[in-house]
Amino acid sequence: MESNIVIDLTNDSDAENPVTSTDVSQNSSQKKQRKIRKSKHKIKMISDFFRDRASGHHSRPRFQLAALANIATNGQSVILGNPDTQHFGTTLIDRGWACGYRNCQMLISGLISDSGRVNVNSRFPEDRTVPSVRQLQEMLELAWRDGFDTDGAEQLEHRVVGTKKWIGTTEIYCILAHIGVRSSIVDFHCPTASDGTHPALFSWITEYFTDGQPNTTCSSTLLGRSQSPESGAANNVRFVAKQPLYLQHQGHSRTVVGVEMSEIGTNLLVFDPDVDPGSGDRLSLFRFMLRSTRGVGQYQVLFIDGSENSTNEALSRVIASRRIP
Repeated sequence: MESNIVIDLTNDSDAENPVTSTDVSQNSSQKKQRKIRKSKHKIKMISDFFRDRASGHHSRPRFQLAALANIATNGQSVILGNPDTQHFGTTLIDRGWACGYRNCQMLISGLISDSGRVNVNSRFPEDRTVPSVRQLQEMLELAWRDGFDTDGAEQLEHRVVGTKKWIGTTEIYCILAHIGVRSSIVDFHCPTASDGTHPALFSWITEYFTDGQPNTTCSSTLLGRSQSPESGAANNVRFVAKQPLYLQHQGHSRTVVGVEMSEIGTNLLVFDPDVDPGSGDRLSLFRFMLRSTRGVGQYQVLFIDGSENSTNEALSRVIASRRIP
C-alpha cells in the first residue's frame, strides 16, 4: 500500500500538520470549483447586461420573500412583512449607482400585490409589472414637474433619465407620490450608543414589524402554508401585514423585509440589491446586524403609510422627516 508523500514547503516543516499529496489534491479541486463558480457568475452578469440593456434596465426578480416561509430559524423568532416582496438586484450595467432604483422596485413589487389595501392613483402600474429603472427615472422627473421636492430636483438639475445619478430617500418618496402612494421618512441622524451603533434604529424597525397584524390579504400561495401549524408555527416564521422598509445610509441602500429576534438581540432581515440571495436557503444571506451600523453617522427609513387617503392632491410636495432621537 502506497503512503502519502510528505511535502516540506519550508526549511522548518510542521511535524504536527504535514502537507500531504492528499491536501494538495484537495486544494487543487477547491481552486477549480472556485474558478467554475466565478465563470458561471461572469456568464450570468453578461447575460443580465444584454437583457437589461434591451429592456431598459429591467432586472428580473431573483427571489420572493414568501420562500422564507419554511426556512430553518434555529429557534429564533422571525417576523416578515409582505410575502410578495421580490428581490431585484443590480447588474453589470448599473452596479454602483442603481441601488436606490432596485430598492424602489422591491417596494413596488409588494404594493402591486397589495394595491387593494394601499391607496394608489391611476398612474399605478395596471399591468401589475414592476417598472424598469428607466421607467422609474421617468416617473421621478414627472413627479418633479408636478412640484414634488423642488429643492431635490434642483440639486439633480431636474434630470435623471438616461443618467447614472444616485437617488436616495427623498427621490423614492417622489416616485411613490407620483403613483399616489403615501410614505413618510424617519431620520436617525446620529448613533445612539457609545460604541457608535444605532440601537434606536433597530428598536424602531422591530416595533414596526412586531406591531403588524397577521397577513391574510396578500396573494402569495405560500402565505397560507407559512401560517399553518405544520410550517410557520413550527419554525417560528410569521408574516404580518406590513410593507417593507427602505433603509438608506451614505453610499448604499437596502430593503428591510423583517426582523429576527432572540434572547441576545435583534437582527434586521434585508434584501440587498448588491447581494444575490441565490436559493435563499439560510437566514444568514439576509441578516443585517447592529454591529454593521458602527461608524455610520446617519440612517434614513422610508415607510409606506396606507392608513390615510392617498391622492396626489393630499400628498405633501415639500418633504419633511421625523428625527430620532
